[in-house]
Amino acid sequence: MNLKVSLILSTYGRYVEVDDFLKSLLEQDCSREDFEVIVIDQNDVINLEPLIRKFENEFSILHYKTNVKGLSKAKNKGIELAKADIITFPDDDCTFYPDTISKAILFFSLNPKADLVYGCVFDNKINRTSIRKNSKNQKKLNLLNYSLNYSAIACFTKLKIKFDENFGVGSKIWLGEELDYIIRSILGGNNVYYSPLINVWHPPINVASMNEIKVYNYAYGYGAIMRKNLSFVLFLVFFVFFSYSVFRYVFNVFSVNRKKYYLAVSGRLDGFLKKDLLYR
Repeated sequence: MNLKVSLILSTYGRYVEVDDFLKSLLEQDCSREDFEVIVIDQNDVINLEPLIRKFENEFSILHYKTNVKGLSKAKNKGIELAKADIITFPDDDCTFYPDTISKAILFFSLNPKADLVYGCVFDNKINRTSIRKNSKNQKKLNLLNYSLNYSAIACFTKLKIKFDENFGVGSKIWLGEELDYIIRSILGGNNVYYSPLINVWHPPINVASMNEIKVYNYAYGYGAIMRKNLSFVLFLVFFVFFSYSVFRYVFNVFSVNRKKYYLAVSGRLDGFLKKDLLYR
């Protein structure tokens, strides 16, 4: 049986970027019968109808318009609507390389016991990763080695696990749903992998490029998710990364971004200790 992929694209406030993503699907080196696109449209002002019509004769695309806000809620609705064997959750400002989908399908074909695989956010133009310093080798992920080898937008899964709707953009805690997803997937005894051969493009994300509110909320979500799923192993992981964030702050204490590095520390601690959010 040929494996197929459902692409769940949750979007709000973007038009050009969604157009760019859908254009990248026209360049896929697999058959267009191998994937479907489900657009979960949460827009209030932007009208995506003309854009959807432009692609509806190119590949299978479902436009689901909703007034319900929240990234995790949108992803969960997409999971309910998905018909394919494999599900992925591209950001509305990312693009796929021509072999992104075919490489994901090939991975599952070669690894039939795999339940979930994370690819790499990679910039081919500069030949380097864009978000994390991912491993160069394929590996099975566990609670000790997942941290640098997962990204929600490069996730391809056979699982029907839903996202915690208390986390994610549009929820009380803006971020953390993707971290919670991988931790629960691993704790559930599923076979979770990382493959450097599955690549997705996304604009770089780092402390310097984000505003202060986003830095804090990223950190808060991380701390809150680690507390939610707390175990001895995850406490050790939290301690290591918290210590690293403290080191980065000390190292950058005289830089123009020192407040951002401080917020990356305080956000982690506030989230872990369940303190009130500093920013909403």
